[in-house]
Amino acid sequence: MTISAIRTVELDAIKSDTEFYFDLVLPLIAHRSSGILIFGLVPYLSLFTVETYKYFQEVMPSYAKILFVKHRTVIEASRLRVKLFDDTEKGINGVFELLNWILEFNNEWHINQYKGILAPLKRMLQCDLGIYTYDDHVIGSTHTGLLNLGLKKGDLPTSSKEISAVFGPLEKSVAEGMGSYLGQLCSSPEFAPSSSGETHYEYTIQDKKLGFEDMKSQRFFAAIFNGNGSVEINFSLLLFLTTVNYFRYVLTNLVSGSSYSMFKLKFTTLYHLASSLEKLHNYYYPKNQLSDRSKQYFRATLTDKDLDLIRRQRKFRNILVHYALEGVPEGILDLSTRMYGLTEYFFDGITFNELDSKLDNQIARMSDVLEEWLNWQFISRQF
Repeated sequence: MTISAIRTVELDAIKSDTEFYFDLVLPLIAHRSSGILIFGLVPYLSLFTVETYKYFQEVMPSYAKILFVKHRTVIEASRLRVKLFDDTEKGINGVFELLNWILEFNNEWHINQYKGILAPLKRMLQCDLGIYTYDDHVIGSTHTGLLNLGLKKGDLPTSSKEISAVFGPLEKSVAEGMGSYLGQLCSSPEFAPSSSGETHYEYTIQDKKLGFEDMKSQRFFAAIFNGNGSVEINFSLLLFLTTVNYFRYVLTNLVSGSSYSMFKLKFTTLYHLASSLEKLHNYYYPKNQLSDRSKQYFRATLTDKDLDLIRRQRKFRNILVHYALEGVPEGILDLSTRMYGLTEYFFDGITFNELDSKLDNQIARMSDVLEEWLNWQFISRQF
């Protein structure tokens, strides 16, 4: 196996991801349901945008020079949402600061907008949190959606009137920036989508099962997971639940088959979900702020041999995310097998299909445990 063949594997992975997002994003945004479904996809598209551009800068600098990434700072921040609490720039305290800002931001936008003699009554009645569901399973929220966009304190105005005027256009501009980058790659012969007519996209979502519920965030975050006085813990766990449920109930109903790109997103999501759950536990356990019920659910979520198998493979995760086959012996690569023989190498002979099945089982298992832990019954209206 030559160096050029190693490079072929890396570029083939980029081509697979380019085709995946091209097939997925364009038809999805044309659908009415994209108004709630797109927010869970944004961090993954941001990850693709940032990591492919970094790869080109390091390996193909002349190619990188002809590419343009608009709103790069925001997109890089959105990309870090895939890492959850593994964000090495902010750390767990930095993520908590983001979550608290989002709570304050939505309170200012929706509740503090009212002035005048009736303002106290209107504020008492006004909701500031929207929960999105599929078949009564929570798949997103206004709060986690804002986090996924990569915005932070200072990116948006502070007054309600100004927020409404700025937020929509900024959101649209960032989306257009990522779409433009994807379009640039698709126009390149090396990464152009296949002309075979096959597609990854298959919309099997039943729109009548999509719902939403508006509520007051203060009441909601005081009642879920770890209970009252645990806003940061509960918001974090809601983020984890929406992340895994988005995979289980949305992406699996948008994508046909089991492609390289879907496998990559499953593995990366589970890797960081497990790591972040452990970090959340280790942060609050010494502070004696976890209820006995939460301690039991932390154990139930994290104690699993197949999850341990995933958590141990940081090098494999890095290859999936960064594309570079660093430290991989050339002799183990096999272009005729799925994932080029990498799963067999890193997982002691386990095949792509076997590992993919384990990932599916872990997503379902963690979804079930987190939903039971949530302890909230949604009364959704049809979207």
